[in-house]
Amino acid sequence: PLDAEAMHRGAQHLIGRHDFTTFRDANCQADTPVKTLKSISVARHGEVIEIRTSARSFLHRQVRSMVGSLVEVGRGREIEGWIAQILAAADRTKCGPVAPADGLYLESVSYDPLPA
Repeated sequence: PLDAEAMHRGAQHLIGRHDFTTFRDANCQADTPVKTLKSISVARHGEVIEIRTSARSFLHRQVRSMVGSLVEVGRGREIEGWIAQILAAADRTKCGPVAPADGLYLESVSYDPLPA
């Protein structure tokens, strides 16, 4: 069983403007690995672990990479602070396993209104 509370605490290290190279796919075509993660939460609902995240944009496979790393925390293989360490490393080889796409979906997209 995964420790969703530990995963949530670890995830909080990801909030803010950071170089997300650690969580960037090798084939990512974004101009820069610097992104701003507005929010991320991890919660247990019975047997389901729900991870919600919000940002203006994401890197290729960034969310799957973050989730895979958080699972390592949830399994007790890594401590919560490990997330901050691998983020700061800006090194793709430090990332945990990439989570499979199964169960991952885009819930909504919102845009700022155009000026009148």
